[in-house]
Amino acid sequence: MSRAKASPSGNPRAGDVANAPVVHTGRAPRVPAGLGDAGREVWRAVWAAGDGAYHPQTDRWVIARYCELHDRRVALLALVERDGLTVVGSTGQTVMHPALRHVENTEREMRAIESVLGLSLEARLRLGIAANTVKRSTLDDLLGGLDD
Repeated sequence: MSRAKASPSGNPRAGDVANAPVVHTGRAPRVPAGLGDAGREVWRAVWAAGDGAYHPQTDRWVIARYCELHDRRVALLALVERDGLTVVGSTGQTVMHPALRHVENTEREMRAIESVLGLSLEARLRLGIAANTVKRSTLDDLLGGLDD
């Protein structure tokens, strides 16, 4: 095989190994103790959706951060729900609730992590992860309800 057709390292067999997905077949790690209800739910959902794509020793910190952001978002939205979308500003004017700015920043961080973890269709396509992982029987069950 010529060097042009080989992998960048020059090893013709290295390309196959480099492009092969790494799949972890073990169990997902335990939910971190510090997470709230939303974070715990997201933790379980992300590991289940990953179906072996994430490795507990390396990916748990990113996933934990993502779950913490979900908890933060829930807490901030609870403040806004309690106080209303607007509050009285320092000079008596009506202003947007200050927590909404933090919600926006939190959601921006969440979107960045979602992209890294492949949690959106666009991210999965960009990362080369197969988006068609729904079992056929489940899809048939869903579509079967449309005939009624």
